[in-house]
Amino acid sequence: MIELSVIIVNRNVKELLRQCLQSIRSQWPWPDKGLELIVVDNASGDGSAETISADFPDVKLIRNPDNLGFGRACNQGVALSSGRYIMVLNPDTVIRKGLFRSLIEFMDHTPGAGLAGPKVLNADGSLQPTFRRFPTYSNIIFSRKSPLSTILPDNPGSKKYLHQEMPLDRPRQVEALGGVCLILRKEMLKEVGKFDENIFMYLEDTDLCYRAHLKGWESWVVPQAELIHHWGKSTEQEKQEMAEEHRRSVYYYFGKHYNPSFIQKIYLKAGLFIHKLLD
Repeated sequence: MIELSVIIVNRNVKELLRQCLQSIRSQWPWPDKGLELIVVDNASGDGSAETISADFPDVKLIRNPDNLGFGRACNQGVALSSGRYIMVLNPDTVIRKGLFRSLIEFMDHTPGAGLAGPKVLNADGSLQPTFRRFPTYSNIIFSRKSPLSTILPDNPGSKKYLHQEMPLDRPRQVEALGGVCLILRKEMLKEVGKFDENIFMYLEDTDLCYRAHLKGWESWVVPQAELIHHWGKSTEQEKQEMAEEHRRSVYYYFGKHYNPSFIQKIYLKAGLFIHKLLD
């Protein structure tokens, strides 16, 4: 029986992907329990797919001829997976000892949890803000990439939005989790559906958490599980295109979930235009 299927969507980070896969293997705690590794390569031009085929022949590899975006590629991996749980993992990460055991045991003992994520750290050990509140018209100005948070990152509104004052002494329920590393319950996916493929990049994780929330599923951060995330090593190669995708995703998310009025649409477009000017 496959205990866990790990799905990694890769684009042009061959060496980091290699490091990620090696850390997964070295930190898997159960030799008698199956681990399934699935890499979905989004048209990398750095030889990533060829490296996986040559050096990691046991990894299931999907080679996309075009960049399909994060959510759609994740769904390809989910369709191929057979694990009891599914994990979505960024390629620019390094697994720390205890992550798999902590997350799987937490899910086993918390039946209401549809999703859970670890404590995500920078290479220097500092905390990355990978959990947050659901974006609304009143709090979107405090989001991590908003103009206000860019200019005044320590303002009280941004700290509240990003749960920066929440103690990480034990598992904590949050509204939304970032997609750096997510363990997903299959029953939740069957009820809620997979990632929204209309979102090319960004907010597909928040969208899934929100849809899960509407169906009564919980999202949790489990600080006993840790990993290192080399933030943005893939997206920085296409920085302007990805920034535009982020703005498009924000506008789509609000249109999908909140049915904005004409005035609210103007408000969103103005905020996103200011974001573009400051980008």
